[in-house]
Amino acid sequence: MDITDFLTDRSVRSYWIAFFTQWVLWGLVYFIRHIFGYDAAERPATSAEPEATEEGKPRKRFAMGAGSFGTRLNHAHRVLMENTLLLLSVLVLNTFAAGSTRAVMILTWIYFALTAIVAFSEVGYGHRFVRFVYSAVFYAITLAIGGLAFSHGWTG
Repeated sequence: MDITDFLTDRSVRSYWIAFFTQWVLWGLVYFIRHIFGYDAAERPATSAEPEATEEGKPRKRFAMGAGSFGTRLNHAHRVLMENTLLLLSVLVLNTFAAGSTRAVMILTWIYFALTAIVAFSEVGYGHRFVRFVYSAVFYAITLAIGGLAFSHGWTG
């Protein structure tokens, strides 16, 4: 298959649509996390005394702790960012190789669906073992897409 036929294939268009959809989701969470998130650089130093209220109790600021919604949203952002960059690298490889079309499209949509599920589950719950399992799944899918690029591509 020559490069023009490859690039006009519906499956190739579809896997780039899946990538763009994931990119849009990443951008949305990137934007929203600034509403709820907190920047560690904005926190007062630990040696600084917090301002006191009239009752003598320290005044709470808008800083969010380790289990806060902003922190969990930052975890979701990290998942989306890392998975978007991983997916981009193997899709570019497959496109340059003029590799597989339909199989990569199916894997890309599966990758997108799992990324969306995992990113939003990170907002609700995060655990190291769960992160390890889904990272292994994403790594396996990207290896499969890369393998398909090499097995079906550069046959010119």
